[in-house]
Amino acid sequence: MASDPADVPPGETSVSGGDPMVNVLIYLIATIGVGVQVYAAVTHNLWWAPMDPFPTVGLIGALTMTLGTAWGAVKGSSAAWIVFIGTLFCWAFYIPGLGNLLGTMQQSMMEGRVSLASASTYLPLLPPILLAIATYTSLMVGPMGKTQD
Repeated sequence: MASDPADVPPGETSVSGGDPMVNVLIYLIATIGVGVQVYAAVTHNLWWAPMDPFPTVGLIGALTMTLGTAWGAVKGSSAAWIVFIGTLFCWAFYIPGLGNLLGTMQQSMMEGRVSLASASTYLPLLPPILLAIATYTSLMVGPMGKTQD
């Protein structure tokens, strides 16, 4: 793969301005983080809770992101559109949960049960942060990326 931005073929852009495989690495890390949380939600959904559609939507998104990541790694081409569609499905899974988590964190801090310095407080937020980075990367490379006329 090309390491100089001038050597990148048309349509093969990277947010970093260089190798498109950097994007694949970003997608891979985000997919693994999201996949772990979605898997936990789906298994909880199957065995202990009433049926909720959000984990299923998140699973579809994680699988779509996996497909886009694999496509980008094998073909060496931009699979940003596929990953972007997967991130939209994943955000449908995360947004209701993030609202609940942030409300719970705020209530716990007001009651003095959780401090701002507690690392375990922020650990569940790592996959959504990775998803935000992957969403931005796929958006800037795919739908909002430069097109060659």
